[in-house]
Amino acid sequence: MPVSRPGRHRKCAPVVGGALGRYRRHSTTVLRVSVGLVFLWFGVMKFVPGASPAEDVATRTMDVLAFGLVPPEATRPLLALLETVIGLGLVSGVLLRVTLAAFFVHMVGVFSALLVLPGEMWNGQTGTPTLEGQYIIKNVVLIAACLAVAAEEVLPGPAGPGNSAPYETEPRYREDTPYREGVYRQPETAFRSHPRGPDGSGRGPAGSSPESRAAPR
Repeated sequence: MPVSRPGRHRKCAPVVGGALGRYRRHSTTVLRVSVGLVFLWFGVMKFVPGASPAEDVATRTMDVLAFGLVPPEATRPLLALLETVIGLGLVSGVLLRVTLAAFFVHMVGVFSALLVLPGEMWNGQTGTPTLEGQYIIKNVVLIAACLAVAAEEVLPGPAGPGNSAPYETEPRYREDTPYREGVYRQPETAFRSHPRGPDGSGRGPAGSSPESRAAPR
């Protein structure tokens, strides 16, 4: 049996960690573009009659939801246009919030097929979803991906847009904050530009030093 070499794993760990760290910075963009490409692909397919396997279920679901007011021959092009526009918006990131709103509204219509077409979505004998039902249910993965994109868009992280203090990731301390031995107290006016202080030396305001704020032994 081959002998495991811990040294090799220690050498590979920084490489893998660095690659994952670089991917993590772009993971939300990867999710957004991936979902956009899926929507763009399915939307373009619906422009061609009979090219999409979900065309019949989608058109009949929309006919029920629209109470028969939309002609069947117009349902397929409208769905194709909607999914194509959503796909382009996700891939490009243009008007992203509007695109995400349209995506979630569209998903409500998609999942409504499980209720308005129960005979085709569920197996009456076993109670399990049919192939068409499984085709609908797998969209939960797309919803989860777009929820992550929406969270990043609406609530950006510490280094995201709208945050003027990227280094201030922890609450600031006050002079009367309890401290333990060996922990320095910072004044209320914490350094916002750099955690090491305004001059990069780690010192605080004029006349103060880490030694003067050290915890008593």
